[in-house]
Amino acid sequence: MSKRSKSSDDDTSGDGFNDVLGANQDETVSDDQEQNGGVEEVVALPMGDDVLTDSEDDASFIHRYGEIQFQYIRKPKDRVWFIKPHALNYFRDGVLYRTKGERSSEKLELFLDLMYVGIIANLAGAATEEASGAALLKYIMLFIPAYMVWSDVKDATNYYYNEDLSQKTYMFWILCLLTLFANSHYDITTDRNGAAYTIAPYILCRLSLAVFLLFYSFFIPELRFQQRVYASLIFITCCLWIPVIFIPTRAKIGLGFTIMSIENLSFVIPHHPWFKKKFKLRTSTALNIEHEVERYGTFVTIAIGEFLMKIGSDGALGVGFSLKFLRGIFLLVIAYALFWLYNYGSTTKKAVHAFRRSGLTACLFIYGHLPLIASIVLAADAGGELTAMENTRIVTSEEVAIGGEEGPNMYALTFFFSGGLGVALASLFLLGILDTDLDPPEMHLISRFWRVFWRLPIGIIIIMLSFAKLNTTLFMGIIAALIFVLLVFESVVSTPVDCLRNPGKQIVECE
Repeated sequence: MSKRSKSSDDDTSGDGFNDVLGANQDETVSDDQEQNGGVEEVVALPMGDDVLTDSEDDASFIHRYGEIQFQYIRKPKDRVWFIKPHALNYFRDGVLYRTKGERSSEKLELFLDLMYVGIIANLAGAATEEASGAALLKYIMLFIPAYMVWSDVKDATNYYYNEDLSQKTYMFWILCLLTLFANSHYDITTDRNGAAYTIAPYILCRLSLAVFLLFYSFFIPELRFQQRVYASLIFITCCLWIPVIFIPTRAKIGLGFTIMSIENLSFVIPHHPWFKKKFKLRTSTALNIEHEVERYGTFVTIAIGEFLMKIGSDGALGVGFSLKFLRGIFLLVIAYALFWLYNYGSTTKKAVHAFRRSGLTACLFIYGHLPLIASIVLAADAGGELTAMENTRIVTSEEVAIGGEEGPNMYALTFFFSGGLGVALASLFLLGILDTDLDPPEMHLISRFWRVFWRLPIGIIIIMLSFAKLNTTLFMGIIAALIFVLLVFESVVSTPVDCLRNPGKQIVECE
C-alpha cells in the first residue's frame, strides 16, 4: 500500500460539489477495504499495480487549490478501437483517487471550441441586428442551451476522456447536432418548423449524454449510482421540451425558462454533498480542477475573441486613421483588460479554490461563468456594430422612423454594449470573492475584497452611461478608460508589497 499525502492537487468531486465533503471528511480507508471493493474495480489490476505513489514533482499543486487527501491510480491500457470506460477521478471515503499528471484541454475539446466560435457569434449577431428587448430575450433563451451542451461535453471529457473510437463518434454526432441548431434558430419563436429544428437537436444532444452515462455506468461501479440518477433526470427534462415546439410564443418563453431552470437543478442534485450524504455513498464523482479551470478559461477567451473578430475582419475600421479606427482601439483596450481581469481572478497568490471551499461557492463558480460569457459575447457584437457605423449620434428606433431613415436602434445597441460589460464586471467580482484567501494580511496593500470590489461599481457606472446618450466615440472611450484604470489598479494592488518596494525581485521571492 503506497502512502497517502495531503495535496491541493487538482480534482474536486461531483462537478465541484462533493469535493467539499471529501476534503473535510475524517473517514479513512483501510488496505483491506480498498483491496476488497476499491480501486482495482476501475482497471481490474492488483492493488499494488493500480495505485501509484505520489511524486514530489507535483508539489507545486499543494498550494494551488487547497489541501486534500489523494492517491494516484493507473489508467487502463490503450486500445485501437475501444478502451474500457473508467473514471479518471473519483472519491472513496473522503480520499481522492485520480490519474497521475496535470491535464489540459484535449484535442477533441479544442475542435469543439472552434464550432462554438461560430455559434456564439451567430447568436449575438442575430440579437444585435434586431437590437430590441425581444431580441435580447431570444438571445438568452438560445445561449443557455448552447452553453449547457458545451458543459455536458466538458464534464464528460473531465470524468472519462480516453479518445477511443466511441468518444470520437460521440463528439462528431454532437457537432452535427450543433450545426443544425446554429442554422435553424432564427424562426424559433414564430415558426413551428424553426422551433422543431432548433429544439430537437438540443434534445438529442442531451439524450446522447444520458445514453453515454448509462452505457458507462456498466463499467464504472464507483460512479454508477450518480450516473444513472443523472441520466434519468436528463431523460425526464428532455421530455418536457417536446411541448415547447407546438405552443404559442409567450408560452414557449415561459415554459422554456422553467425547463432550463429544472435542467440546471437536476445537474446540481446528484452531484451535491447532500446527495452523497443522503444515500450514504462511499464513492462519488470527482473533477480534475486544473482541467475544469482551463476549460472555463478557454470559453471566456473565445468570448473575448469576439471583440478581436469585430475589429479585425472585413475591413470594418476602414483605411488609415479615423474615428472608426479610434473606436476599434477602444474595443481592443476593453478586450485586453477583460482578458487580464479574468486571469487575475481573486488576485491571491495562495487560496482554497471555490470548488474546494464549499458546495455553494462551487455552484456559484460554475454558474457565474454563464452570465459572464453571455454578456461578453453580446457586448463584443454590439461594440463591433457601434464601431463600424458612420453615424456617431445615439438615436432610438423611434427617432429613426420619424426621420424617415432605416437603421438600427443605436440606443439599444449602447445598452447591449454597456449592459454586457457591466454584467461581465459584476460576474468577475463574484468569481473574485469565491476563493478563500490564504495570503498573509501584510502581503498586499489592501485586502482581497477591496482589490476586486471595484469591478462592481465600475460595472454599474458603465451601465448608467447608456442613459447619457453620448456620442459613440466618446461613449466607448470613457468605458475603455474606466476598464483600463481598473486593470492598472488591480495590477498594482495585487502585486506583493515587497515586490512594489523592490521591483528587481522575482515574484517568488516576494510571496
